[in-house]
Amino acid sequence: MPCNPQGFLIPVMEEMVDPSLPRIHKHHDIEPAHAGQTDDETTSAVDQESDEDQDFRDPQADIEEESDGDAKGTEEPPEKIDLSCFSGILHRDPDEQSRSCWMVPDSALFKVRSKNFPTDKSKIPAPSYLMELAAVDWFKDTKRMDNVGRQKGCVAQVAAEKGMHTFVVNIQIPGTIHYSLVMYFVTNTLEKGSLLQRFFDGDDEFRNSRLKLMPGVPKGSWIVRQSVGSSSCILGKAVDCSYVRGPGYLEVDVDIGSSAVANGVLGLVFGVVTTLVVDMAFLIQANTYDELPEQVIGAARLAHVEPAAAIVPDLDNNSDSKDSSNDDNNNNTSSEDDTSKKTN
Repeated sequence: MPCNPQGFLIPVMEEMVDPSLPRIHKHHDIEPAHAGQTDDETTSAVDQESDEDQDFRDPQADIEEESDGDAKGTEEPPEKIDLSCFSGILHRDPDEQSRSCWMVPDSALFKVRSKNFPTDKSKIPAPSYLMELAAVDWFKDTKRMDNVGRQKGCVAQVAAEKGMHTFVVNIQIPGTIHYSLVMYFVTNTLEKGSLLQRFFDGDDEFRNSRLKLMPGVPKGSWIVRQSVGSSSCILGKAVDCSYVRGPGYLEVDVDIGSSAVANGVLGLVFGVVTTLVVDMAFLIQANTYDELPEQVIGAARLAHVEPAAAIVPDLDNNSDSKDSSNDDNNNNTSSEDDTSKKTN
């Protein structure tokens, strides 16, 4: 089988790129993110001053993001949500003792920009997540699966019925068999003017410039740890991302097949994928003083994922929802149409 359900963790594969292949993003676009690595693994990245660090803007700058007087930085952690009504293909196992399971890693494992970042580039352990991981689906099909949030009975649909909001991350893994690893993060409210609300209701250019993946490999072979690394990347700079603003949810479809480097890593680690424990955290990068300190949207730890555990989703019978207008739950979402817009 030519595809690898964990090969999407590729932001630090710069040293392995064949010179004949197109570059995905510059080496100095990388910054350290995951705290659970050794000094040797992170020193080279820590010593660099990345372009991402230079994205931080002076508060006096005339930029759209700060034109809204209601814009806020740090948000209150969400109230605890009863997750018993949600289910997915993979099961939750806090002890990581079973196959094809998930849990939520401690937010403090991930380093984010501190309030003092503009002056000293300091980072701190991430505070509580903004959204809760409700479930993880593991799909397969003969074609790429887009807008999986429209599937009847999935977390995004159940949450919308309860007036909640869902961030759906659909990691699309190409091959003879196409896989999708789908994570659903939920919250009761989107605070008006918050960075999270602006991300949900913003345009694709804004989303692509801000959505960051922070990976880690708590358990895996040395070569996999070196290949995946512990450095974060802006997803929209590394691979093609499409966004769907559906009723009560925002989905990002991450096309791993759009990156030659990512496809190379797929073949490298597929043989050991069932032995891996992988962390993925998702962050909206802070580019202004008002947005600091950074907060992580949510994170997932995936353990020993078996390709055989994937199922074929029933998406064909839900296409009528693709043209639905946005559900204005709690008056906190926009009326943006549910459309999928391809961006590079």
